[in-house]
Amino acid sequence: MEFTTTRLEQIAILLADEIKEELAEKQGINEMEQVMRELVKETAGLGLQRAIEQGEERYAEKEVACRCGEQAKFVSKREAVLWTVFGKVDYKRRYYLCAECHQGQSPLDRKYGIVPGQVTQTLSSLLGVLGVEVAFEEASQLAERFLLFRVSDNTVRKQTEGHGNAQAQAEKGWIEKAENEKSLQVRERSLAYRSGRICASMDGAHVPLQHN
Repeated sequence: MEFTTTRLEQIAILLADEIKEELAEKQGINEMEQVMRELVKETAGLGLQRAIEQGEERYAEKEVACRCGEQAKFVSKREAVLWTVFGKVDYKRRYYLCAECHQGQSPLDRKYGIVPGQVTQTLSSLLGVLGVEVAFEEASQLAERFLLFRVSDNTVRKQTEGHGNAQAQAEKGWIEKAENEKSLQVRERSLAYRSGRICASMDGAHVPLQHN
């Protein structure tokens, strides 16, 4: 991903000025680094909020289609919360309610795959890795150290168990395919023959294999 150099330089100057003002005469590299981390986190969180809110059309529809087949009407702009790698992000979006089935919806949430009140996939994957490696309490402490905001033990547990269940389902599917004769036959027919030597590693040495 490429960014405009001019804009990056402008942002860098603003951050540098903010650090200078924040630290005054106590400017050491450690203090600069810590303040910069906090500034980047806060700035990125605000930027993400703006980016999400800009996703709605300037002249949004007064009605949107509902799953029940009727039309849901615009009610108001409502606040929602999303937990990201930059911390909690509060944002506002248009909310619609169906008079027939009484189900509410936010097209913006659906557009970006947002589940209000939950964590993003990026944050979920990070917490899942930590939760697998260490105890949930320690994972929570590590997350706070690296991300600069507190994540509860229960949140770490929920994300870790979620990834574990997803992996278990994936492995179950692999096993079912491996035991399915038709699936194996289809896979065997789809594999093209590759000519040439095949090498295997034995005690660090590459040994050519010959197929008769």
